Amino acid sequence: MLCDMIHDAFVELRRLCGEGRSEQAADLADAFHNISKEMHGWGSFSWGLFSHMLRGYQRRWRTDEQPGPDYVAMLIEVRCAV
Repeated sequence: MLCDMIHDAFVELRRLCGEGRSEQAADLADAFHNISKEMHGWGSFSWGLFSHMLRGYQRRWRTDEQPGPDYVAMLIEVRCAV
């Protein structure tokens, strides 16, 4: 499920870059940049920190006019499955 989240983030990053929205793309990359290492035990994964990063991203960039994947809801679903 975390891999699905990473996939969605990469798809969104590609779209944002294509639209010239580099600041938003940078914020999304910042929220996700450690997850691939941490999910394999190469870091100190923190559900709380990852959730905080995702909430910050969505609070800044998600609007009715600019919808996108709900990463916070996805993370909650992952957490409940663990």
